Amino acid sequence: MDIEMQHVLINPVDSADTGQQKCRLGLHLIEQLSSTVGSYVRIGIKEKDYICSMWPHSVCPDNNTIQYDGCVFVQRNDQSPKSLHEPKNLNHNLVCRIQPLLISDAVCASVTVIVKSMEKYCEWKTFPAVQKTLKNYCLNCLRKKCVIKGCTVDLRTTRLAKVYGIVYMCVNSLSTKHDTDGGVVRELTDIIIDSVQSEERYSLSHQSNRFEMGGVSKVAGSLQDLLHLPLKCSSDFKHLGLPLPKGILLRGPPGCGKTSLVRSLAQKSQAALVTINGPEILSPHPGESEENVRGVFQKAVRMSQEGPCILFIDEIDSLCPKRGKSSGSNDSRVTSAVMSSMDALVDKEGLVIIGATNRPAALDPAVRRPGRFDREILMNVPNREQRREILAVHSARLPLAGDIDLDLLSDVTNGYVGADLASLCNEASYIAMAQAGSHGHQGIPGVEMCHFQSALRKVIPSLQKGSEGIVDLRPVQWDDIGGLEKVKAQIKQAVEWPLLYPEAFTRMGLPAPRGVLLYGPPGCCKTTLVRAAATATHSAFVSLSGAQLFSPFVGDSERMVTEVFQKSRVMAPTILFLDEIDSIVGKRSEGGSHRGVQERVLSTLLNEMDGIGIRLDDKTDSTTSLKEAEGELSPEKDNMHQKQKVNNNKVLMVAATNRPDLVDEAILRPGRIDRIIYVPPPDEPTRHEILKVLTRTKPLDNVDLSILSAKTDFYTGADLENICKEAAMLALTEDMDAEKVKMKDFIRSLEIVKPSLNQQLVDRYRTLGGRYRTS
Repeated sequence: MDIEMQHVLINPVDSADTGQQKCRLGLHLIEQLSSTVGSYVRIGIKEKDYICSMWPHSVCPDNNTIQYDGCVFVQRNDQSPKSLHEPKNLNHNLVCRIQPLLISDAVCASVTVIVKSMEKYCEWKTFPAVQKTLKNYCLNCLRKKCVIKGCTVDLRTTRLAKVYGIVYMCVNSLSTKHDTDGGVVRELTDIIIDSVQSEERYSLSHQSNRFEMGGVSKVAGSLQDLLHLPLKCSSDFKHLGLPLPKGILLRGPPGCGKTSLVRSLAQKSQAALVTINGPEILSPHPGESEENVRGVFQKAVRMSQEGPCILFIDEIDSLCPKRGKSSGSNDSRVTSAVMSSMDALVDKEGLVIIGATNRPAALDPAVRRPGRFDREILMNVPNREQRREILAVHSARLPLAGDIDLDLLSDVTNGYVGADLASLCNEASYIAMAQAGSHGHQGIPGVEMCHFQSALRKVIPSLQKGSEGIVDLRPVQWDDIGGLEKVKAQIKQAVEWPLLYPEAFTRMGLPAPRGVLLYGPPGCCKTTLVRAAATATHSAFVSLSGAQLFSPFVGDSERMVTEVFQKSRVMAPTILFLDEIDSIVGKRSEGGSHRGVQERVLSTLLNEMDGIGIRLDDKTDSTTSLKEAEGELSPEKDNMHQKQKVNNNKVLMVAATNRPDLVDEAILRPGRIDRIIYVPPPDEPTRHEILKVLTRTKPLDNVDLSILSAKTDFYTGADLENICKEAAMLALTEDMDAEKVKMKDFIRSLEIVKPSLNQQLVDRYRTLGGRYRTS
């Protein structure tokens, strides 16, 4: 009968019993099974079953301690032998199931032989005498061992198997003398060898996925289709007389899952994965790096003779940089070695080369030509739907408490790649554990939505690290800005609507605005309005000023403008804010041959806004369709210029200035700056609303804000904020123990804080409003 025991202490056998297919357990357990000493049982522990003969435990004969030898086991849940091998001196307090087996002599067994290296056995398949010798080797290794159908015999600890170079043997089918559960291999047992595999291929082909990937279904499907042709349909290419596709270049920003996707697809397609890493290949000694490259390619060819094989070159730009621009001749030699090795793979069946890079522009063009890397696949920054899938995968392994709003998290994580989202989930669990530990709670804490919100303030997107113009966006809500209702509505139409409702613009045939200009007197919260729009749209916020942009080195400012636009396209949808744009791009001089840095920056900015500055290698926006990502144009987008304009739609440039007359007219034309919005100084009702917002957190004592708003003509929003600060300071100056701000404090502050505007300045801006297309 079968028995199942709770809380069993499991240990490996002593060194004397290693490889003997024995298990040691108490006599009372043997009696419960109604079996005799030396009979065979099947012990189920965790994800595997072991086939062992029972022997009494010499040290602890009466407790629930089992010592087992794992030389013969049955895999469950598609676990690989390497992952199922238990380390020594590891105790398990587990549930154990013991089942007696009916055993007789094995008549015939067909096996798959896994050897340490195939170099010794590659030519044996054609020689019957050597095949017979291999059968004798297998018989010698399996003699006196009890096996069942589907079991794997681990021979790594057997001295005889080490001499033969055999690591595992998998029993595919078994016939016994009396039709029993299993059979013991004897001298007369006939061994049939189905196939011979190397240990590396067997481990790779039986390795299960450790995790599920989310948000990569389109790219994975495209890559899997390209892998299927050379790996599974090589005979069709031969019939048609076509060369086999050889290489695939996978490019995209760092952290988006290129390496993980290749490993996952290799496991799903049962293909061996041979990886090339730059530090393992490069060597300071002349000729050694090229020899290492040829050695890896030869290894991949040997693996492809056994079955499908993928040669994966990670960070290929570090291995094959552009020749002529690298620092030494060693890089050129390695690049030439990689190209010559790829050219030598003529009609090699079952072998595909995949290269991954996040810097395709740094790769040598000769590597990317047809015949080497035939196809290129772009792996984009995940969009909103893909971010939700990734968060669902990573949060599924966390002990969640309550409802986690994945839709909200996917909205506020714009610009996060897969690695960032995984780090976000890990950080949320760390915060949950820290809070539970500080409160003295025991057990596994639950991860709540507040923990994710705290983690968002700590995890910075990878694309924003080390980038120019990335600023800490302090969240500003529309309610935090008093008055200006007409201006708010105009900014929402120009900034929010294209980013939040793109399908409505598409439905009505409206092109999304490319740029918005806010102009008005200083201190009227133009910058604050832009921050509120960025907060409401959950967009990435990139800010540039003249102090950041201008450099004493020739060409450095133009390069910075190009890089900022490139980063903005990667993190799209993005609001690119140019504060004080008149100091960045002033008017071009009408005469004279000298062209200053401002004019060069203006020319670069105009090209980037028109989409002319977008390089094909840098086209990594998150809204590109799959066909565009693979380089295929749809009929309605049959020219490169229009395609580049589409790629730039999600980058909205918002500029602010208090001197619109100093801005060049070329940047103000429609198609670049589509909306020009005048932010006027606050009138009396607006000033009243601003004062209400500013005094929300201040304790007031009979303060009439309507009187203050009437007395603050020509005061801007910044002036009103200064008045409130000065009033509170005056109250503390009069009495340090004061708890409220009185009306007299505000009246006194009006005498100290003078307005920034005057009638002449207001009339000047009204005159400018007639010159521009104000909304």
